Amino acid sequence: MKTSFLFVAIISSIMLMSCQTDSEKADKLRIENKFDEAAELYQKAADEGDAYAKWRLSNAYSNGDGVDWNEAKALELLRQAAQEGCEEAKCTLALAYMFDWYGIGKNIEKGKAMLDDLVKTTNNSFVLCRYAELLFHEGTPYEQNKEKAWRILERVDDKDNPFYCELMAEIYLIGTDKIDIDVEKAITFLEKAFDNGRRLAANRLVWIYSNGYDKIKKDKAKCIEWLNHGIDSNVPDCMVDMAMICLSKDSILQDYRNPHKGVELLKKASLRGNGNAYYNLGNLYYEGEDLPKDDSKAFANWEKSSNLKNPNGASNLAYAYLEGVGCEKDVEKGIDIYKQAVDYGSGFSANKLFYCYWTGQWGVQKDKNLAKKYLLKAAELGDPWGCYNLGRQYFMGNDLVNKDLSQAFVYIKKAADMGLVDACNFLAYLYENGIGVDKDPQKAKEYKDKTIANSEKKEQ
Repeated sequence: MKTSFLFVAIISSIMLMSCQTDSEKADKLRIENKFDEAAELYQKAADEGDAYAKWRLSNAYSNGDGVDWNEAKALELLRQAAQEGCEEAKCTLALAYMFDWYGIGKNIEKGKAMLDDLVKTTNNSFVLCRYAELLFHEGTPYEQNKEKAWRILERVDDKDNPFYCELMAEIYLIGTDKIDIDVEKAITFLEKAFDNGRRLAANRLVWIYSNGYDKIKKDKAKCIEWLNHGIDSNVPDCMVDMAMICLSKDSILQDYRNPHKGVELLKKASLRGNGNAYYNLGNLYYEGEDLPKDDSKAFANWEKSSNLKNPNGASNLAYAYLEGVGCEKDVEKGIDIYKQAVDYGSGFSANKLFYCYWTGQWGVQKDKNLAKKYLLKAAELGDPWGCYNLGRQYFMGNDLVNKDLSQAFVYIKKAADMGLVDACNFLAYLYENGIGVDKDPQKAKEYKDKTIANSEKKEQ
């Protein structure tokens, strides 16, 4: 009897598998990290006119999953899938316009119009979750509206959808009027999101365990565990983070130091279009410690990073042109690339431009208006030196800004709280003398101690 039951179960399983489409089989293989096999099946289904498979294949090309990374091919397939009615593809294309993915060119209004039209008629769980995500967070093309986000989430039928799980995790991490912060529940949702195919959930878990959050303490072992899960699942950011641990000379991380592994992980991530990987490879070639010093290779990697709109890579590429590192010196081009880096979000580059236009460094013509513009931008982008320099300008008062001691305190404190030693020392002076703030000897001592601690850390 048992044998007969087992036989029936095996036959049923075979029949069920045979009923699955190639896309469904590929989805299962993808979650199992069998990317080569999954890509072959997605391609087969796409060739037979499966729009969903084209969307999945587009994702594969955008991350180098079982195929060579190819942003142009990813966009081509995405457009085809959207035109052929795949709602996931329509949503992704709308997001691409909003966030300038695939080099499509940012067009926020077009992206929002596309997504708004789609949301009116769809019950697709992926689409609803991505829309709710935009409403839930600050700083997206949509005005934050947690109540509306919650209403959208209630329309989601598939509560196992990885994007639903990921957003529920964010809700439990941040809390709302309806839900208290519960990091353990957030972790459970993130783990479920990862298991169901949202590989970037690994990044969030790494962040939680590396920094500690609420009742969850820092856990180096858990952090490494999730970095490895991310690496196995082809998450480039996890590859880069693990690479930097392997390359670190910090005594706390000496058990993990493995320069060869670190370099290989950076190269693996770079092949998946990760600009941060190219940036760090360029640094290694420039420094000449864990890789042979080679300025031309440093320049080439920074250039690739900049082409991927990585702010750090663009900033280093600008420096290369300004100093002639691995290339012919070209000040005008260096300044232009610093400006591009600012557009990509580099406060460091904005502060460099402030200094160039303020002092005439590299023979740049002095320009007070441009100096002010980039100083304010550096502070806006959160660069510690930008905040500190703006604070000093307010402290002194000059052609850039009027003297304002309260504003001086605000910006110098921002820089100090980011760990800048000079700012910590200056802030202690402000507290000690009651300049721009009420006198507070205890706070003055706190920042003096921080100055010493940060100086010692810098020397190690």
